[in-house]
Amino acid sequence: MKKYIFILSIVLLFSCSTTKQQKGMGITSIPAENNLTKVESDIVNEFLDIELKKERYKRYKDYEIVIIEEALKKMKSINVYLYSLDEWNTMNKMNKSEDVKNMYFLDTIQIKKIKNNLKDEEVYHWKVADFKKIKISLFKYEELIKTTNTGEYLKKKLIIYLSKPLVIDENNIFISFEIGNGDLGFSSITHFTVLMRKINNKWVESGFYEDGVF
Repeated sequence: MKKYIFILSIVLLFSCSTTKQQKGMGITSIPAENNLTKVESDIVNEFLDIELKKERYKRYKDYEIVIIEEALKKMKSINVYLYSLDEWNTMNKMNKSEDVKNMYFLDTIQIKKIKNNLKDEEVYHWKVADFKKIKISLFKYEELIKTTNTGEYLKKKLIIYLSKPLVIDENNIFISFEIGNGDLGFSSITHFTVLMRKINNKWVESGFYEDGVF
């Protein structure tokens, strides 16, 4: 009897220890980015709603919208920001103006921290359900390459590459965006990284960063 109680005690002790370890691992493990947060969803949908109503897309009003399933990495946003900042400094403009301070508001410590956090970033895969205000279809990047190589193309379609929002803080977020006409493969219409700011409890476009590729 004593031997049975002793064995049972050992089993229970091992079970409790394993449970604690699993809980500890759960706390420290990083969850996979399988879904958008509410904030990310709100920003993505608000941005696309604003952007696609602009004059430059009027001629494409009858085109279907295709999103490349593999999202641009958020690291692209901070790299474009840095390129744009470097270009600005190289042009020897008046860096004391409020517009410049509003556009280039990150210091070197913040930038280093952001890049460090993104160094192991995985590709996010968009879902049709992510897009609330527009009707879209998804297309894999490798399939787009195939249509371009074979000359089939995605006629009468606007093709969009989009990053998940890079959250800087509760009021500042970057999104990288590329859009092209699918009639001849991917004829670029525009591309940029946009600064979205929360003003009066609404997300608005507050600045644009270029990567120097035209």
